Formats: sequence, C-alpha cells, structure tokens
Amino acid sequence: PGPRRPAFIAWAIGFALFTTAAAALWLGAAGGWSDAPFRVYYLTGGILVVAYLAVGELLLVLPGRTVTRLAAATMLFLTFAAVAAVLAARVDGGELARAGATPPNDALEGPWPKVMAIVLNSAGTVVLLVGSIASARRRRDPRPLLVAAGVAVIAAASTATRAGSYAAFALGQAAGVTLILLGLVTRRLGPR
Repeated sequence: PGPRRPAFIAWAIGFALFTTAAAALWLGAAGGWSDAPFRVYYLTGGILVVAYLAVGELLLVLPGRTVTRLAAATMLFLTFAAVAAVLAARVDGGELARAGATPPNDALEGPWPKVMAIVLNSAGTVVLLVGSIASARRRRDPRPLLVAAGVAVIAAASTATRAGSYAAFALGQAAGVTLILLGLVTRRLGPR
C-alpha cells in the first residue's frame, strides 16, 4: 500500500516474467527448442526480467510520483523495443536443433536483442545490488542483503550457460530466486 505499491507492481511483473521464462525454458528443454518458446524465453528471461526487478528496487529506494512516472515510461518503451527486436530477429534453426536442453544463446541473430540483454542485465544487476545494500544499511536490516546475494548468484549462474553448464545454470537460478524470495517475505528479526 501507499508509496511502495509501484515498487511491488514492478517486482510482481518481474517475477511473472521470470515464471514465463522458466515455463519457456521447460518447454524447450523437455521437447526440444523451437522458434516460439525460444523467443519467449529470450525476451522474458534474457532481456526484461532483470530490468523490471531493478525498477522495483529503484522505486523502493527512490519513491515518488516523478520517479514512478519516469520508470514506468522508460520500461514501457524498453518493453516495446525488446519485443520488436526479438520479433524482428532471425532465429537460427540449426542452433535450436543442436541445443538440447540448454538454451541456445546464439540462436537469435542480429545485434539489438543481444545489446538489449547485455545493457539491461548489467545495469539492472548493478541497480539491484547497490539498492539492496543501501537499503540494508539505511534500515539496519539484513533482509535486503539476501536479495543482493540472490541477484549475485543469478548473475553468476547466467554466465554458466556460456560455459555450457546447464546444471550450474539451473541450480544457480533456483538458489538465487530462493534467496530473493527469502529477502522479500521473511519477517524482520528483533526490534526496529
């Protein structure tokens, strides 16, 4: 309620995107990758999820009507740009066929989806880490540090796909999301 509502809406969108990406990942890993699940996975998990979680963090650290409007307008633009970039890019069917269970990072051709993924994930990770640590210090509450730890684990696990380690990627994603959720839903210990 109140000034935290926009932040929680952004976090809810972020977790909905993560759930959608996980479902697309499951479809691709279970039945073999095809065009549609791969595009959904890349758009929701590879490009947008970290950006929406970062906006949620930004809105928690810097609440206010102006910041909320600017963040909403920026994310609306970036979402449309990401959808357009992913839909316009060609998907290499050979890469999809060779992928097996691991998401084929190089199957989407063209620079814009990759540029958006790198920029939004890098900037989003920094916002999430800095915001969580600042929030923990300001409030003298260790729970945001769980969020920061979860973000760091997910970022490290995401690089495991480049090394071809799908198991490390899956375990890291699960561990990171668990840490983030623990940071968000656990009750504060001790007096305020």
